[in-house]
Amino acid sequence: MMAHMREVLVIGHSHLTAVQFAHIEAGGGTEIEFFGVTLPKFHPESEGRRLHPAIQARIDAAPSKLHVSMLGGNDHCVICLANDPRRFDFVLPEEPDLYTDPQAEIIPASLLRVELKRRITRYLDALEAYRAAVPGRLVHIESPPPVPSEMFIGSHPDTFGGVLAERGVAPALFRYKMWRLHSGLYREACARLGVEFLPVPREMQDEQGMLVQPAWRDATHANTFYGRYVLAQLLAQFVS
Repeated sequence: MMAHMREVLVIGHSHLTAVQFAHIEAGGGTEIEFFGVTLPKFHPESEGRRLHPAIQARIDAAPSKLHVSMLGGNDHCVICLANDPRRFDFVLPEEPDLYTDPQAEIIPASLLRVELKRRITRYLDALEAYRAAVPGRLVHIESPPPVPSEMFIGSHPDTFGGVLAERGVAPALFRYKMWRLHSGLYREACARLGVEFLPVPREMQDEQGMLVQPAWRDATHANTFYGRYVLAQLLAQFVS
């Protein structure tokens, strides 16, 4: 007997929940299966070009018309969410006119890219293994832009409460530039691997490109309101 075909399979880490809850809230329609791999039992997510056996088993359970990655997404926050003891800033190559702190040490963006890439190599490897494991279309969803409000982040710190209490929240524009570097690395990997990149819905960004207030959940995540827009964009562009 031929296995049932899913319409969409989404595999990813913590950002997946915003889209998953939005789908549950919608109450049906397109069949989407969400498989979160945040728990340590799924780490490492891949070895070489092979996915973790549990992840591969979920893929093999049924063919899917569309595969979606929400792997990784928060590693830039480790670097930029809290003020660094050694105050630094950088020029974003694609927008060199964005403000840089005149009192900070200016570090080449290329060095920060190297550090970010080191931190996300595990997820880029998993994305490559996902690409190797499935035929057809594979889409990677960009992680949410930063929350601009330092006050909100301080009161909703996610797992960063200790370091934020000690150092304070880093300026919003600095965090935005780090997010852009981080997203750029994923875009490049997607282009190399033949994975389609789905950017943040424009409606979810304010005039400065940061996360709009109704979409705030905590210091590093967006909420179900945000998930609705991502879900609608995904379905409109990739599911007929």
